[in-house]
Amino acid sequence: MLRRRFNRTCLSPLDLAVCERVFNQVCADEQLDPLDPDAEILAVLVVAIFRNAHTGERELLEAVKSRRQKARAAVRTPKMN
Repeated sequence: MLRRRFNRTCLSPLDLAVCERVFNQVCADEQLDPLDPDAEILAVLVVAIFRNAHTGERELLEAVKSRRQKARAAVRTPKMN
């Protein structure tokens, strides 16, 4: 039981490396300073999506980019009442 809980809550060094590469790629693509507060939000998003079974680097990158595009579109599109 403890092992199962550990696996869901902790990331291995390999997992962290995948998340870091995706984070760095998105920062480069969006010209986002990794020390910017928005980058912290990005880091949380990367890890959250990774934990939802997108563990392949390419799949994770595409999922993160897609989620960010949807979020930007939602901010730009005003809601009609």
